[in-house]
Amino acid sequence: MVISGPPSIDFDRALGANAAMAITPRDEADAANIGMIWKNAGWLGVVPILLNFVALFSTGYITRRVGPEQFGRFNLSFSLITLTLIVTDLGLRALAVRDLARGGRGARHELNDLLSLRLMMALLAMMLAWLLAAGASWLGKPSLAHVMLISSFGILPTALTGTLTDGLIARDKARITSVSTFWSGTLLTVASVIAVAISPTELALATSYLVGPIVNMAMLARSSRTLYGPARLRWRPRQWRVLVRRAIPFYRISIVGVVLGRIELPLIAALFGDRMVGYYSAAMSLADRLSAVIDSVTTAALPTLMRLGGDAKRITSVLARIMYPLLGALLAGAVMASTGTTAAVSVVFGAEYAAGGPALAVGLFILPMNAMNALIFEGFVALRRVDFVAGTILRGQIVNGVLLLILVPSIGIIGGPVAKLLSGMTIALSRVEASRKAFPGLWSRVYLGPLSRRTLWALPVPFLVLFGHFRPLVTVLVAGGAFLVWVAATARTSGVLALLRPRAAP
Repeated sequence: MVISGPPSIDFDRALGANAAMAITPRDEADAANIGMIWKNAGWLGVVPILLNFVALFSTGYITRRVGPEQFGRFNLSFSLITLTLIVTDLGLRALAVRDLARGGRGARHELNDLLSLRLMMALLAMMLAWLLAAGASWLGKPSLAHVMLISSFGILPTALTGTLTDGLIARDKARITSVSTFWSGTLLTVASVIAVAISPTELALATSYLVGPIVNMAMLARSSRTLYGPARLRWRPRQWRVLVRRAIPFYRISIVGVVLGRIELPLIAALFGDRMVGYYSAAMSLADRLSAVIDSVTTAALPTLMRLGGDAKRITSVLARIMYPLLGALLAGAVMASTGTTAAVSVVFGAEYAAGGPALAVGLFILPMNAMNALIFEGFVALRRVDFVAGTILRGQIVNGVLLLILVPSIGIIGGPVAKLLSGMTIALSRVEASRKAFPGLWSRVYLGPLSRRTLWALPVPFLVLFGHFRPLVTVLVAGGAFLVWVAATARTSGVLALLRPRAAP
């Protein structure tokens, strides 16, 4: 792999003990940058993976207790209630991070204005959620309506938590938000397990899920008080209109994605019933948890890319040495797990949920596509070309919506992840084509060759699983063990381990 900068050198060889060329100060700086990205990604990725691992098996216990139909109704109500949260944002979160990062004497007043506005909009969203619940009751689904009413009380703490998080991140206090998320997630997991152990109903589960947002809001409010002083809610409609008007440009693209991301479960429920929603939600929770971690990991690269000062060659170099190892791991993992997803769903959630296995198999192949799209996006952000990538997002979202309405009725619940995969490919084609000019050499054979070979190493595993006729637990252990061996071998041969021990950047 080639790191740009005079003189051009083969950095993989330069990392070895027998390097034939001297490493330039710029190469040393890029090595330190790459190593720091991987370390940050490790903190952002490993800890959530461990927490999600515990939460996943607690979800397995919950699904067994409440059954697929009640679990489906819970997820359907949660999806509908989350849809109303778009009313509370309008782009205010993006505006908050940008404005509050400037600090100054006005930061405390602006945070209070944002909190007051989000509170009013959260109350509006709650009323909208109650109307949706009334509609569900009118349609003859009283159980769904009751769950929606309980879930609606989580809108207010969730909205306020978003603003408090933005205020802390604007002051470089991301560690505080991570700690708060960890403890609120842990308490939510404990509360949900206890709730369904006492009463195995979707109502008890929905009530327990209020614990997370409330605890998170309380912890963040205490931390925010030390930076911004006590929160004061103020009635300032004129200032609220100014904030909304300034925030709307950040919102125009995201709203389409939020809506499309939430209509999937209602569509499945309308076509196939609540039980099938339960099968689908349980299976896809595996991919969704990994997707959330990958979002955090890819985000770790953005600050470093921004500090490269718009130097396209250096951005290309750093981007490639982060993207290709991540792509390799995700592709190999998807290949190895492709024939074992039904077994994995059966082990975690029970044999009754095995119908969601094929949907999970497709969902795993979405992960490398999303990771690639996210990293290219961050590269363009580092070049200050946000308008282009925003356009590609909108096109992909339109494709996703059209395919969702076609594929789900025609091929069943697997149509949802297939639509997401195809829309992700649409976004990827546009970004890859544009990145060939913006990041010269990013798609060269120097990078694509090793990626192809390392992915091919994973191919024997699905054949072994397919023809081995193992029990579900053995299948999961074989695929998981093979992936860990693959990761260890490729980390050693690709020089990633050396990058984790970089010298300080000059």
